[in-house]
Amino acid sequence: MRDIEDLFKESLKDHQLPYSEEAWSKMNKKLDARSSGASNGLKWMLGSVGAILIVASYLFMGSDETPRQIQAEIIKAEKESVQTTKEKQIEAIEKSEVEVAKQQIEEEHSVHRFGDAGCCDDVVEESIIEEVNVKSSGSAELQQPVYREVAIDPIAKDEIKSPLYFAKPQDHCLNTDFSYSNVNDESIYLLSPLDDLEEIAPKESLEVILDKKGKYQIGTLNQDQEFEEFVSFKVHEPKDIQLTANDHLNYENGLPELNVQAFSDLQINWILNGEKTTKQSNVENFYLFDKGSYILKATTKDINGCQSEDQVSFYVEKNYNLLAVNAFTPNSLDERNTSFMPYALTKRDAAFKMIIIDPSNGAVIFETMNANQPWTGINKNTGEVVEGNKSYVWKVVLQNPENGESPEYMGTVVRL
Repeated sequence: MRDIEDLFKESLKDHQLPYSEEAWSKMNKKLDARSSGASNGLKWMLGSVGAILIVASYLFMGSDETPRQIQAEIIKAEKESVQTTKEKQIEAIEKSEVEVAKQQIEEEHSVHRFGDAGCCDDVVEESIIEEVNVKSSGSAELQQPVYREVAIDPIAKDEIKSPLYFAKPQDHCLNTDFSYSNVNDESIYLLSPLDDLEEIAPKESLEVILDKKGKYQIGTLNQDQEFEEFVSFKVHEPKDIQLTANDHLNYENGLPELNVQAFSDLQINWILNGEKTTKQSNVENFYLFDKGSYILKATTKDINGCQSEDQVSFYVEKNYNLLAVNAFTPNSLDERNTSFMPYALTKRDAAFKMIIIDPSNGAVIFETMNANQPWTGINKNTGEVVEGNKSYVWKVVLQNPENGESPEYMGTVVRL
């Protein structure tokens, strides 16, 4: 043994091994941290074995190898010795950690075993082994991070709600129709001035009659089921209007007049039987020429655009025919009965032409364009008084009739 050492020293006396103090220091710290119980004797034994193998190899191959080759073999042997020692230390440490983990799990499960006498030991033992395997594998290997594409949670996605949309309604008038559409994916609500709440379902419309004046609000309910306003509008009450009318026609001007009056401080629009007229005064006269029913309506509109109205109805018993009589007596002591001229033509300032026709032959026996020249019963063709107790046809053509009035009138008159 002494000869071998001398030979080893002789071969390496003039050579130095490259040495990194920092590398060896780090290695020693790691080994000491992993296991304080590692055997120094094991290190020296393995190192000696390596040295002996190198020297034996040198003697076998011959003494002509250079000391540099022997140095390389020694370095290689020492590295292998250190690597082997490190692997054994890691194996010992892992075994120790597994034992500690197994002991901890057994203590945890012992509580359940002692607390529940009916528990199966085989099941507990199997679970202990599984947990020990999990812990030991976790400490022995460092897993590389795995990147996965995480799916979006549909519930979390639904919680991100789109902002609600509310169209701003215009102000309305009392007792008018109102429609509102909900374009959102959740319900919204209409709150009336009397706190009546109506739901508008998603993608649906609400149609109501606005029968309460005041402020209407549109919004949602919060988590406490309290109403929150988003938009609002007002409902205005129109100003009242009252309409009065006479119960008879007035013929003082020779026309069938119905006198009406509207009580309002706003501008009046008059509608007769559904047709708008040009009249706008509070007091007006309407000519009702034909027999039948009439509906006269007065409407107003205030600054809020709200319309008020009132109406009256009237019935005309007979057609207007210039207030002409159907008989006259040329020899009467009452001058009003001695000639024929429709009474209305004597009161109206209207251009006209009147003719009298003999129905027996169709001849025109009288004509005039002056209301002061009535027919006295004389046939203009013969100059004689016409036959009595006989009906004659009269016809009047107006050159400027009133609005809604027929330009022609006809009738019969008897010469008594």
